[in-house]
Amino acid sequence: MTPPAPLTRRRFLATAGGVAAGGLALRAQSSPPPRDADVVVIGGDPAALATVYRLSRTAGLRVVLLDDRPAYLSAPPPPPASIAAAPPFARGHQVCFDSWRDAGNPGWGYEDVLPSFKRLEKYEAGASEYRGGDGPVAVAHCWDPHPLHRAFLLAAVSGGFQQDSRHDFNGPRSQGIAGYFQKTIVDDRPQLLTEALLDPAVKAGVTVVRAEPVVRVVVERGRAVAVDYVVAGTRATIRAARGVVVAASPVRAAQLLMISGIGPAAHLREHGVTVVADRPGVGGNLQLHLRVSLRWEALAPARALPESTVSAGMFTVSLHASPPDLQMDFLDPRATGDGLLGTDITLVQPASRGEVRLNDADADVVPRVTSRELSAEADVIGLVQGIRLARLTAASPQLDRMRGEETTATRGLTTQADLQALVQKIARVAGATAGTCAMGRATNADAVVDATLAVHGVEGLRVAGAAVMPAIVNAPPESAALMIGDRAADFVLAAR
Repeated sequence: MTPPAPLTRRRFLATAGGVAAGGLALRAQSSPPPRDADVVVIGGDPAALATVYRLSRTAGLRVVLLDDRPAYLSAPPPPPASIAAAPPFARGHQVCFDSWRDAGNPGWGYEDVLPSFKRLEKYEAGASEYRGGDGPVAVAHCWDPHPLHRAFLLAAVSGGFQQDSRHDFNGPRSQGIAGYFQKTIVDDRPQLLTEALLDPAVKAGVTVVRAEPVVRVVVERGRAVAVDYVVAGTRATIRAARGVVVAASPVRAAQLLMISGIGPAAHLREHGVTVVADRPGVGGNLQLHLRVSLRWEALAPARALPESTVSAGMFTVSLHASPPDLQMDFLDPRATGDGLLGTDITLVQPASRGEVRLNDADADVVPRVTSRELSAEADVIGLVQGIRLARLTAASPQLDRMRGEETTATRGLTTQADLQALVQKIARVAGATAGTCAMGRATNADAVVDATLAVHGVEGLRVAGAAVMPAIVNAPPESAALMIGDRAADFVLAAR
């Protein structure tokens, strides 16, 4: 099978939200930026917000969040305008976290990370064995399904799945049950993570500085001691007495480590970067969620449905995967935006691996991203099976009065060969990236950080967020990234 061409800058910035969407729209403070801090956090991944929130709970700790804005990144996307447009909020299956532990990262099994998930969460039904009740992030169900959503649940049963309108997608083992995804909601509107985590952190004393961009992490005698960055066109340095946390998007995190001298030694020397720590794994292990979309004509009853905040779907397996490797999202005519019914099939446990490398040692120059999506045949086969499962559910008689013909772009393609070719043609990056600074033992050349998120070979430097995932979680990675950020703060506070 011929692997796809390398992901180009234009295609990457257009489709890989793991970088473009990673730059959160933070509100920089107007006071002169400080020259010293206890902890400096480089932002871009949701983990940064959880890290500074957790650190801000310690009185007297001087924390600075650098809102990293390299020139090659487009503006962050606007926040969702409505609950209906808000993305699902799900942690991922417990096997994902157990696999991290079993790969040589003690303390990262599901039971180990559950306290952080709970500490961050304010679940509308209150605290329980698996849910948190008094955290900053308000997680709620959507309770206004229309007849098409209810018909989808019944259709899922016809397809061999279970259905439960009150299913808890943030439980430990969500699999094969169609239901309504939870979202972050407060006062009948989407709750932004900046609102939930950053605003209270700033009130507690965290300083936010817009860096255009972060230039490098300064390492002296094997320890990260400062961060160089540009502010208002002038290069500046902020010292970090207790350490630096790189909580940038996965691609940006790998780039920042490499321009700071941490990465594959030969590659760094090619770009004139002084080698601080030879870690070949920096920039490797890049993983992308991939999505294939099917659409059907929406008949008159479906087009006449009222507005709803509900997003319906499920997590399931393509063949014999564990954890579930497919996320299925059922879309009504309003959600598709084109008056059609739809199912988005997302491969959330890809086998393919790409890499990030420097094009230049300049922090403002876009790195070279080779995605290699669909280079593993298992990924193509998984998405083909997802198409078959989506068609099986859509063909249910419960949807007959709502659903017309499949659109011509995919209709009539039924053989394995045709469907594999279709996947190669229409699969797109779903926005989630991970893995470029993976956790693992120091003896593992592909590992970048240890089980405390500390960079191998450099003191005082940690990485947080989706970048450290050895394998990407089988759900939108935002919730898991927040958990990682929360734990990163704990590791910083526990260090000498």
